[in-house]
Amino acid sequence: MVEPTSQDVEQTACLWAARLDDGPLPAADQTRLDAWLTSDPRHLGAFARARAVAVHSRRAGGLAGGASLRSLSSAPRGGLNRRGLIAACVPAALGGAGAWALLRQSTVSFSTRRGETRVVPLEDGSVMTVNTLSAGVVRYGQSARTVMLKSGEALFNVVADIGRPFVVRSGDTTVVANGASFLVRHLADRPLQVVSFGGDVEIKGDVGRRLKLAANTQAMVHDGALPQNVGLVDVDRELAWRRGRIQLENETLSQAAQEFSRYNDTPIVMADSGVAGLRITGLFVANDPVAFAKAAAGSLDLKVDVNAQQIVLARA
Repeated sequence: MVEPTSQDVEQTACLWAARLDDGPLPAADQTRLDAWLTSDPRHLGAFARARAVAVHSRRAGGLAGGASLRSLSSAPRGGLNRRGLIAACVPAALGGAGAWALLRQSTVSFSTRRGETRVVPLEDGSVMTVNTLSAGVVRYGQSARTVMLKSGEALFNVVADIGRPFVVRSGDTTVVANGASFLVRHLADRPLQVVSFGGDVEIKGDVGRRLKLAANTQAMVHDGALPQNVGLVDVDRELAWRRGRIQLENETLSQAAQEFSRYNDTPIVMADSGVAGLRITGLFVANDPVAFAKAAAGSLDLKVDVNAQQIVLARA
């Protein structure tokens, strides 16, 4: 099979962007798009650029017709038909950084439901992968690219831009990166966690201390405390959620149940504190708490009671 050229990739991205500009895709087409986005590392960046051109083309079309910026968010789509949008998209997508000079002011909210993960291509070619129960806002300006992660977890693969640092703010913590891959995890009742998978990643705590992270290391930030480097990470474990998995390493059953609750509505409960304190290691499907409970019961000599309200682990 002949590998598609860069122009082929950009053209396909523009076709998908034009389809989306007409409205939400049918489920079958959305599945095809998701598969295409994950089949080649070039596809996400190309699609992000194409979507940015689509947004800009609609704004330009609206302004040419006398619309104001204030009215564009509620104005009907149009200005360019699909053929015109594709004609505008391909040259801009292939034109490099200069094509994005007018696309540097945007604000987009994002959120995920329980059990949902989402790949979010950003307009500069960076990519954000958002885990379950996460929410925030992306703001791109002329001097900075900023993400406000209000809650949850997101992985960032950031394109380098010397003139515009990539900033993630979550709680009282700020992470500044460029040309880097890193994860920010902000969960209730847990310290904020930042994991660097490579590139330039720096943490700024609320008391002014800065901490640079080396590749495959992590830091924890407790409320009102300095960021603390806590050493190396297991990359496969940290990113297991991208494959729909939970990887446990000597966690208690109570901790495992808390992790499964992020992805499922049916809770796993322990019959007593002794059961809750038992420990387990393994790789499990995130959206199948029953299979996890049965595996835990089999390895720890427990019994499982499954009903419509909950999954109970108890002594055999």
